[in-house]
Amino acid sequence: MVQDPSVSPRVHSGHNASAVVDYDVHCHIHETPEALGVLDEPDAPQHRTVFCVQATKYTDWGDVIQLGKRYPGRVLPAVGLHPWFVEGVQSGEVPATWAAELRGLLVQHGCALGECGLDKVARNPATGRQYPLDLQLRVFEEQLAIAHEVGVPVSVHCVQAFGLLADALRGAEQRRALPPRIMLHSYSGAPDMLRQIFFRGELGKRVFVSFSAMVNGRNRQKSMECIRAAPAERLLVESDLSRADTAAEALDAVVGLVAEARGWTMPEARSTLASNARLFFGDSADC
Repeated sequence: MVQDPSVSPRVHSGHNASAVVDYDVHCHIHETPEALGVLDEPDAPQHRTVFCVQATKYTDWGDVIQLGKRYPGRVLPAVGLHPWFVEGVQSGEVPATWAAELRGLLVQHGCALGECGLDKVARNPATGRQYPLDLQLRVFEEQLAIAHEVGVPVSVHCVQAFGLLADALRGAEQRRALPPRIMLHSYSGAPDMLRQIFFRGELGKRVFVSFSAMVNGRNRQKSMECIRAAPAERLLVESDLSRADTAAEALDAVVGLVAEARGWTMPEARSTLASNARLFFGDSADC
């Protein structure tokens, strides 16, 4: 059951019921296991952070699932194929059964699908060539279909491919095959695209937009315009980092950016963003 976004999040059994919960909705802390010790430390009396850890490649899936099992209540696992790694589908490095395996993990573990998406800029460091866009699109659309079938939210990477992304999402909308909730992570598009494309129609009822200090801090003014262009109840924040021991500081910085853009106090921003995250993750937020 999806919780009402107006309901402030509370920590579940085994934790201080009055503590505030922050959600880092997109990070990669499994990539730096030596920094995971902070998750073994006791929660602060009035504060804790839940990390949605996003796999990017097939070989990460098991690590992220195991991290969720190791830190229940602290880690929400997400599994998917990032556009930088879809060439493995073509080369055979990723087995032909990848989609069935992904579907099975999502059904069994009830996590989000991510990170997936489209990227027109990045290049394969081994070849110097851009990742093939037609393959990216095919794999992305297949993952959208899986998220729809299983009924899980999806975290989307998009770099200079927002037109293609909009077309793919509108196509899924026309087929009535949209995932239940869609997060545009570290959103780098224009404010007008949010108003005119992503928050329109049935798609607009499902889209959330997330910001990180690492990406969105590079153009603070544009990011603040994007934050103001999104409905308040669809804003999310993330660190997009691979180290758990630096994620909290990065999260504080982007909460401050949101608060400044919307004219909120820091407590107001934290409360709204946490409620939004619980709405986005649905039952999975009750970790």
